[in-house]
Amino acid sequence: MRKYYTRACNFYYGTKAKNLIQKKLALPLCGNKNIAFDNIEILSRGKKEKLITIKHIEKLPNQIKKIVLKDLKKIVAKRKILNKYSKVSNPLIMGVLNLTPDSFSDGGLYVQARKALLHINNMISKGADIIDIGGESTRPGSKVIPPKIEWKRLEKIIINFKKKFPKTFLSIDTRKSEVMLKAIKHKSDLMMYPDLIMIKKL
Repeated sequence: MRKYYTRACNFYYGTKAKNLIQKKLALPLCGNKNIAFDNIEILSRGKKEKLITIKHIEKLPNQIKKIVLKDLKKIVAKRKILNKYSKVSNPLIMGVLNLTPDSFSDGGLYVQARKALLHINNMISKGADIIDIGGESTRPGSKVIPPKIEWKRLEKIIINFKKKFPKTFLSIDTRKSEVMLKAIKHKSDLMMYPDLIMIKKL
């Protein structure tokens, strides 16, 4: 199991970002020279986070340095387009829709299909590029539900989503392969869970 994780920190934008990158004092985020960072946070299970500048990466122990450099290669790499309507060279906004009765933030508010679709339309009109839909709560103390129940919560919205919002990137928040496969059949673009991200081949 992996022990160390790398996170980019301390961001700069516009001209300041470009100048720092040119002077090799910062790195570009996702290949975008308008956004730069000059610190990284090294996270480790059971240990205190370590924040360092990119200049001090070379001083890390070899084992950690190899992991950090491998992570940084991915962090600074230019991203591919999500679809023909969404460019990842620009920041993208994700709107979240919980189709659950027990989520801690908005549980039960949008379980009816009509209300859910109105909420999706509202998020898109306010600038959301991606809509992330979940049918199972993972709040502290929540119980795992069977795939059939989760899919029943999601089904109407996922089936109709691309008919109503063809230009919007659709993300499904699930940890069940059965739900993922059904969602892909109905043109969902992305399956998300904290330890797993799967993008359907475009």
